[in-house]
Amino acid sequence: MKAVGIAALTAACARCGTCRTVCTLYPERKAETAVARGKIALLDASIRGDEGSPASLQEALSDCLLCGRCERSCPNQVPVEELLMKGRAAIAEELGIPAWKRVLFGKGLVSPAARGAARLAGAAGQRLLLRRVPTASGLHYRFPEAFGRSGRTLPALPRASLSGSRLPGEAGRGEVTLFAGCVFDHVFPEVGRAAFETIRRSGRSVSLHRGGACCGLPAMVSGDRPAALANAEENIRRLAGSGTGKIVFPCGSCLMMFRRNLFSLLGEDHPLREDAERVAARCEDYAGFILSTDLLSGAPAPSRFAGSIGYHDPCHLTGTLGRGEEARDLLRRAAGGAFREMEGASLCCGYGGTFNVRDYPTSGRIGENKVRVALRGGTSVVATACSGCILQLRDMAARTAPGLRVAHLAELVLQAFSGR
Repeated sequence: MKAVGIAALTAACARCGTCRTVCTLYPERKAETAVARGKIALLDASIRGDEGSPASLQEALSDCLLCGRCERSCPNQVPVEELLMKGRAAIAEELGIPAWKRVLFGKGLVSPAARGAARLAGAAGQRLLLRRVPTASGLHYRFPEAFGRSGRTLPALPRASLSGSRLPGEAGRGEVTLFAGCVFDHVFPEVGRAAFETIRRSGRSVSLHRGGACCGLPAMVSGDRPAALANAEENIRRLAGSGTGKIVFPCGSCLMMFRRNLFSLLGEDHPLREDAERVAARCEDYAGFILSTDLLSGAPAPSRFAGSIGYHDPCHLTGTLGRGEEARDLLRRAAGGAFREMEGASLCCGYGGTFNVRDYPTSGRIGENKVRVALRGGTSVVATACSGCILQLRDMAARTAPGLRVAHLAELVLQAFSGR
């Protein structure tokens, strides 16, 4: 395996094992290769030429939720995520990338037209092939067991995307640009609309980031750095010309891509590097932005909320970017006494992006545990701010607790105004 940019990073690992004590996956695997220390040892062996099969190394590097707990707990501050990304990319160069990942992340997510076509095809396929299941969770289709998907539930895909809709009051070039992200554009456009409407009600002119690419994180974690770079370059070109105002992200993982991961793709000598730095400085999480406005000073009395609202900490937003208190403050102002600290708030939901596809049973066990812990504490509504977490928690609720509601912060803020 090519050791470009990897050897110097692995040398920082002291093999102390702190990562094992915090790893989300280790209790499931009970194997050293599940934790950062084991993966780094495999990378070291590969660099020295003592590796086993490249396919085994690829499997070990892919077997990770990328929750970041190991990196945040590491006494030597080993950049585990960067190591895994570079390792996956190096192996992908040698073995190639699976066809479905290459098509979906390498081509489909760069093109808005391709994303729209995929949504329409998926919606038609759901109606023809899957079983409809009415639940309060918001997921309406379940794979038949014959499909080998262990009861996985899926949201009913909409006929129209957020970006394909006309948004009332949208500015051609607003003070604020909303980067909804693929999921809140094509799967849960109601979340994107709630974010748009609440930003608009804050008194700012707002425009939707239209015609751009995916943030690039799915391609990057799959080892497809060329596709991730193409996504990044397309978005930076567009956003650099969108003005100087804030770029607001309802999804913490998309925000992390712009605030952190972007710069491992765009090196110091890249022609878009300076534009990327200016764009990154404008990026803000949804809760942080709303708190910076006077929006909630005009909200109705929060007593309209029924039940106990808890907050799930997305690993990328709260853990990696340190933006967890903003969401809690927002919920206190919007929901008042209905917001209560949720038991197990910081537990990983088990989604992990492509991990959920490659090992759904393990992802499901971690997610079901998250839901059980929340219910045990009396939570009836789980709020969060990450598209992947919403996909996972709604699936887990449909499987184990159909009465549990999973909502985005923006939906609850809008509810504070509408009273519904």
